[in-house]
Amino acid sequence: MTIEVRTLTIADADEALVVEAAAFSSPIKPADRDQTLLTTEWDRMIGAFDGSRMCGLVGDYRVDVTLPGLVTVPTAAVTAVGVLPTHRRRGVLSTLIARQMDDIADRGESVAILTASEATIYSRFGYGVASSCVSIEVQRDRSAFLAPVGPGLPLRMLTRDEATALAPGWFDAARRARPGEISRPDTWWPVIFGEHETWKGGGDQFVVACEPDDSRPGGYATYRVTRDESTGASSLVVRDLIAADPDVAAVLWRFVLDVDLVDVIRADVAVDDPLRWRLADWRALSVVGDRDFLWARVLDPVGALAARRYGVDDELVVAVDDPFRSANSGSYRVAGGPAGAEVDRTSAPADLVMGISELGSLYLGGSAPTRLARAGRIEGRSPEVLTRADRFFASPEGLQAHCSTGF
Repeated sequence: MTIEVRTLTIADADEALVVEAAAFSSPIKPADRDQTLLTTEWDRMIGAFDGSRMCGLVGDYRVDVTLPGLVTVPTAAVTAVGVLPTHRRRGVLSTLIARQMDDIADRGESVAILTASEATIYSRFGYGVASSCVSIEVQRDRSAFLAPVGPGLPLRMLTRDEATALAPGWFDAARRARPGEISRPDTWWPVIFGEHETWKGGGDQFVVACEPDDSRPGGYATYRVTRDESTGASSLVVRDLIAADPDVAAVLWRFVLDVDLVDVIRADVAVDDPLRWRLADWRALSVVGDRDFLWARVLDPVGALAARRYGVDDELVVAVDDPFRSANSGSYRVAGGPAGAEVDRTSAPADLVMGISELGSLYLGGSAPTRLARAGRIEGRSPEVLTRADRFFASPEGLQAHCSTGF
């Protein structure tokens, strides 16, 4: 079998949708096609062809990711990775991903990120788990806060058009305040608040906004309410709750926790979200699940490690093994702190030894070197070095990596 790989165009849209639908066993809906035509960046979509028929594809969006130190860098958000069931186990996916990584690196983007449909696929290509999230349930009748929040902060319901116009600015402020958050392309917002439900949002939902005065950024929440006809129980599901200002976030939480005719509130939140600490009844909130979210792949260790900031001033030598892109293998001197970093290749003895996927796990501050060492994933020259590395790779803001955007 000879596979041809090439960049796709909008003329390939319908065939690409068929391949993606078959790869994920998910039927195509008209809204899916409309969304694809509106949001896809075709110069970043790559297809594999067996003769004249497409048999696999992979794509990405150009986004900015917020790094520790709250600096942002251009990043490839990988999406639409799929191979026809008839062509699996033939090297098609490896060929596509290798081509995609070359293209991303040629654009000068030092990191790629994705959300994984299966947890065992992407580590062999050098991706590592870089952030997690938790799923929570809050019992409405036990959700009182310990103290009042946000006196004088106004709330109002938004129409779809109002949300499409106002939410991007509030989201932009919030995503710049948390490592792991990514920008959302302009073309996404009409889909997020559109009439038709897709995996990006839309459909039947409510939008509430909190707008302080001009000295503070506002925020918004989107939610829907579902009812079990057999039991009469009702649930409020939060899709987005976005705010850079903690008082605004608290007011939005108070609103969704107080919606009438609701028994339980469900949401996915950051692992260090402070909501539970606001509750008078600690046990009113239950963590009902946790999962990996962002996976990161460092394509250029020098550029990637120099772009982020570090928890304390220090210098470490990191030895990296990258079987999939062997030119990256080697040792790197990382000298940095909260104000910036310098990185170069070195022949000095290594303080830390790891694979490229473990470097991805450390990159956004979502995991600690000591934890990975205890799991046998990295090696430290000494326990003292691992303790230093924990402080070094931590986010200067003391925040866990979190991403609120699926792609």
